[in-house]
Amino acid sequence: MNKLVFIVEDNPVQQKILQLHFEEMLGNYVVRTFANPAEMFAHLIEKPFAIVLDHFFANNSKTGLVYLKELKRSHSSIPVIYYTASEDAEIRASAMKLGVEQYIQKDSASLVRLRTALDLLEEKSKRGFFKKLFWK
Repeated sequence: MNKLVFIVEDNPVQQKILQLHFEEMLGNYVVRTFANPAEMFAHLIEKPFAIVLDHFFANNSKTGLVYLKELKRSHSSIPVIYYTASEDAEIRASAMKLGVEQYIQKDSASLVRLRTALDLLEEKSKRGFFKKLFWK
């Protein structure tokens, strides 16, 4: 069964690249894209496997860190991968402190790092599943 991944990215070209990468190249994900994090919150009842969250959003005074904080308060069990062009060490530290699974900087190798991050999440979820089964 394909896993649902939310991608929150305001650049439509980047959205499409990520969607194609996850759905067609990796093949085991269904992607839902959102241009604004506020739109995504209404869809969290769909229980995504993971969320890929950008830092900057055009026409929005809030950054991804604000939405990440809100997301972790309301849905702390959903893994978040912070995906940004920012090289700011403070942003990275803040995102890590708020509990992101991975902080990935957008560059020529970022699609590979996204795949690795999702593979690690899958492995982690399997270990959690087997731990629940055998170590109750």
